[in-house]
Amino acid sequence: MGTHVQEEIIVDILSRLPVESLMRFKCVSGFWNTLISSCYFRTKHLNIASRNQNLQKLLISQISYKDGEANTSISFSSLSLNIQVVRKLDCPLNYEPKYGRIYCCCDGLFLVGLQNTPKRDPSILLLWNPSTRETIVLPHSDYSTVDRNRYTFGLGFDSSSNDYKVLKVNNEDDTLNEILSVKSGSWRKLANKSCRNNVSCLFMHMDLAFVHGAFHWLGRIQLPEFIVISFNISNETYRDEPLPEPVCLTMTVRESVVSVLKGMLCVYSTYHDGSTFNLWVMKLYGVKESWSKMLTIPAIGVPLTIPKYIFADGEVLLCCEYSERTVFRTSKGPFIEWPDLVRDDINEDSILDVYVYTQSLMSPKAITNKLR
Repeated sequence: MGTHVQEEIIVDILSRLPVESLMRFKCVSGFWNTLISSCYFRTKHLNIASRNQNLQKLLISQISYKDGEANTSISFSSLSLNIQVVRKLDCPLNYEPKYGRIYCCCDGLFLVGLQNTPKRDPSILLLWNPSTRETIVLPHSDYSTVDRNRYTFGLGFDSSSNDYKVLKVNNEDDTLNEILSVKSGSWRKLANKSCRNNVSCLFMHMDLAFVHGAFHWLGRIQLPEFIVISFNISNETYRDEPLPEPVCLTMTVRESVVSVLKGMLCVYSTYHDGSTFNLWVMKLYGVKESWSKMLTIPAIGVPLTIPKYIFADGEVLLCCEYSERTVFRTSKGPFIEWPDLVRDDINEDSILDVYVYTQSLMSPKAITNKLR
């Protein structure tokens, strides 16, 4: 009994530590290595880390191109301290991409697309954990090559099958949408179950918002009528989520985006001149009446403003493209250069992505090997 209690205490203490420490502690003993590598411990650590701001990080990926050569810079910064670490993406051996982007993050895992030619589908898709430095190459689909502006990818966890899934959405034709089961490593084209007459409003800088087991993005039935399109990855069905009426009356396609904040579906909108930023959240998922305006900032002066995080005191972290720089501000505070990012050699192919993510021990290799 004494040994069992001692193990419970060890598990409780270790599950509250940062990933960097746990990776080193694997060398302490065979028991610790087995424990930290177990699926149970990874899940327990992720659940605790998701509630601990000190274990959440800001990742900034900047890929700029000059004379056909790509320069990738990835920075990590703590949400609570202005500490910046810069390092390269962990690419597969002997693969040096010229182009690429980070599509999304789920449970500390990033979905990354890399290619050697511009404006094309990725040559390879990576599942990358920047905390453990582990990377795997996902299987390639047989989908036809299309222009990069016509699609986006999303990564989500399907609790019904205990599997991570990748969704590819085509902005012009939803009959070309596909889904990948990471466990089985197989892509499938989705049946057109939507039975809807609307157009997806997705552009390169927009992500698929994943919440309550479904991906969400903005759709347009006809001007000025907009909706939120949702796709459930368990039963693979589409559904239309209504927007609050004030959003439909004031939004334009390129300046309004669906996202997720603190587990809540949200939509944000910026006027074309950057004069006003508005943020609505759906407090009860699927209930139209629960839409609530959370934030309005007049005279913000920034055409592109993206909400990234809600702090414990209710302050919202905003990422803004301002005078060829990416700067941050809170909903009440001034602009700050946090971390200090200088965008050199700006051109139309430059890509900059910002994500708040939770450090995790989730192993891409372990995920793909579960059924093998």
